[in-house]
Amino acid sequence: MHTNNHFIPTGIQSLDNFIGGLETGKLTFVASKPGQGKTAFLTNVVAHAAVSQHIPTAIFSIEMGRNSLYERLVAKMSKVKIELLRNGYFSREQHKRLIQPALDSLRQSPLYIDDTAAIKLEEICQRTRQLYKESSQTGVKLKLVAIDYFQLIKGAQAETNHILAQLRELAHELQIAIIISIQCKRYKGNIQPSLSDIRIPTMDTQKEDKIIFLYGDASDTTNLSVYTAEHMSNTLQIPFDKDSGHMG
Repeated sequence: MHTNNHFIPTGIQSLDNFIGGLETGKLTFVASKPGQGKTAFLTNVVAHAAVSQHIPTAIFSIEMGRNSLYERLVAKMSKVKIELLRNGYFSREQHKRLIQPALDSLRQSPLYIDDTAAIKLEEICQRTRQLYKESSQTGVKLKLVAIDYFQLIKGAQAETNHILAQLRELAHELQIAIIISIQCKRYKGNIQPSLSDIRIPTMDTQKEDKIIFLYGDASDTTNLSVYTAEHMSNTLQIPFDKDSGHMG
């Protein structure tokens, strides 16, 4: 799937075939219970956009530091287990054939990482506009912004709908796709999350927002269920290697 002026592919073909990709000018939410693949999903989307498609991309990694996020990106791209990268337990052959090419590709990609903890909405907007301006001077404009995750934006719980309105305005103004991970309630049992499970009871979603749910069944360790709020019954099974974070 190739990019066009209106959609940015996620790099997960079955999902792109279903939703068309991430729509520019709009917000896309990725929601799940804790530990069910939200950051991995964003990592896959960001790597595909910035590295595979050479699309100027920014990720605001509020929960995870730059080094940890970089480890995830390299693991996803090389398909080497994150733990092996973290501990240095990989062979020279793996480093030469898999890890080094991933590192080189990342360094050459138009990817901006901001790992400011408890970042304010104003800072996200200011830095995004600055990146858009700088990228425009190179002839290829910023097209994708990822935020991981919404509840960690400073004031998100108290000013939920104000922040969402400002992010919608930012996406529309710059005609960029903004993808935001968001936590659902933690509960026991194999119950797929829905809108009522998002951990912000006052969150006002708009018709133009896209909401993608992720759900991992404990009995299936190789796939992740992916579905949208619009089509809850139409579930895609996405191959997911939890050790490296690679999807699709």
